[in-house]
Amino acid sequence: MFSRAFGSPDFARFWRHWNPFVGYFLAYFCFAPLRRIAPRSLCLIVTFALNGFLHDLVYVWPWGIARTECLPFPFPVFTLTLVMIAVTILVAEHYRLTLATLSLPMRVACHLLALAGPFAFSIGVFLVTRI
Repeated sequence: MFSRAFGSPDFARFWRHWNPFVGYFLAYFCFAPLRRIAPRSLCLIVTFALNGFLHDLVYVWPWGIARTECLPFPFPVFTLTLVMIAVTILVAEHYRLTLATLSLPMRVACHLLALAGPFAFSIGVFLVTRI
């Protein structure tokens, strides 16, 4: 999973290899039905947003409940992160940006930055906006 994902020549292929089980589920039950009625770019963003929302429900809400002993306001850390990543994929596809000419360590670094940048931004927004 890691070698195929981090060695992939573009960001879209990275996500196809990153989590095949969740990717298949979202492609089959979210992206494909939406694709019948909406443009691909909107379908990609909605699919990534749903993926982020599911991650928020699994990781962020239990932590908030354990910390406050009540249902916390659901700040969408992973939702915001994955929507930003979807936009990154769309921009890279539009401008035909590829990592194919880079060495493997450079591809890994680019993919790590594409993951860490939006996540750090989302955490920053969360820290600035929390009450």
